[in-house]
Amino acid sequence: MKTRVFAFVIVAILLMFCAVPAYGQGLPPLPHAFYGTVEINDGAAPTGTLIEARGEGVRTGIEGNSIKTTAVSVYGSSDPMGSKLVVQGDILDGAVITFYVNGVSTGQTAEWHSGEVTELNLTVTIPSSPSVGGGGAVPTDTIPPRISDVLLSNLTETSIDINWTTQELSDSQVEYWASPGNFTPLDAEMVIFHLVHITDLTSGTTYYYKTMSKDRAGNLSVSDEHTFTTLPGPPSADVFICDTLSISPSEVNIGETVTISVMVTNTGDVGGSCEVTLRINDVIEATKEVTLDAGASREVTFTTVKNVAGSYLVEVKGLKGSFTVAEKAAPPIPAPTPTPAPIPTPPTPAPAPVVNWAVIWGIIGGVIAVGLIIFLVARKRRA
Repeated sequence: MKTRVFAFVIVAILLMFCAVPAYGQGLPPLPHAFYGTVEINDGAAPTGTLIEARGEGVRTGIEGNSIKTTAVSVYGSSDPMGSKLVVQGDILDGAVITFYVNGVSTGQTAEWHSGEVTELNLTVTIPSSPSVGGGGAVPTDTIPPRISDVLLSNLTETSIDINWTTQELSDSQVEYWASPGNFTPLDAEMVIFHLVHITDLTSGTTYYYKTMSKDRAGNLSVSDEHTFTTLPGPPSADVFICDTLSISPSEVNIGETVTISVMVTNTGDVGGSCEVTLRINDVIEATKEVTLDAGASREVTFTTVKNVAGSYLVEVKGLKGSFTVAEKAAPPIPAPTPTPAPIPTPPTPAPAPVVNWAVIWGIIGGVIAVGLIIFLVARKRRA
């Protein structure tokens, strides 16, 4: 048992030492992929044209290098999952690689960088080039471009972008009309992805159009008829109608409020806004903005106060009326208040007699004293 365990440990150690050099070398670099278009002798390269990349360390004759065009003038695909010209091998980053078409150098080069994807359009002159798989001259191009993926973008009230794709390099032009027909200026640049910008259109109008592309060989392709409708523009001020002018009250005094209202209706086909202006005696008093959906109505109300007596002319979007301001009437003089009759004063009762007891007792004492004196004198005489 111990012998088996010891042998297992020895094998594991040997495997570790053997693995270290392998991982020390690192993972192989990712390839550099290319796709694009191909022209031969200023014309579209036919299907089956061979594209190859060569350079120091570049592996050739493997899957992906070389590849063939699967459509006229097109090699590889911009689709992340589509086929591409795959350049790989023991290549230094930044190394220059050269591209060949049907075995003839295009003279075009590119730097190699691991993991990158590059669009590269190739052109080559082959006076007497063997065709793929045999001899003979490059066949004459008699196939018109194939128009596909016609799309619209950036639609506004007065402009639009029309996009489409062709399988080969070709120019761009659009015929469009509501009545009569028009043509956009010819864009002579040879491209695969086409874009034409059309301006000066009429808002809310349906247009018919066809896209057109012509390749270098003069083969013209015209798409089916399509339509688009420009966005509706904002309604003009003429579609906003005012009616039912109301002024209440029509007669006020200085400093009192007058209410002025009008009914506004959007008679157009789209929603929008307009300004409603109140003029009094031809002078702008106030302005309000009102937003209404198509066919909707709303009452707009103003108020005003005048401090000068007179007649005032009111105008709101052609509707006219008036109100009058009067001086405040002087308050009436109140009738004099009658003076109330005086209340008679009751007679004052006679005061109760006051008994002066000191005088009375003084008189009594004096009488007694006088009597006593007389009594004594008389008695003395008798004696």
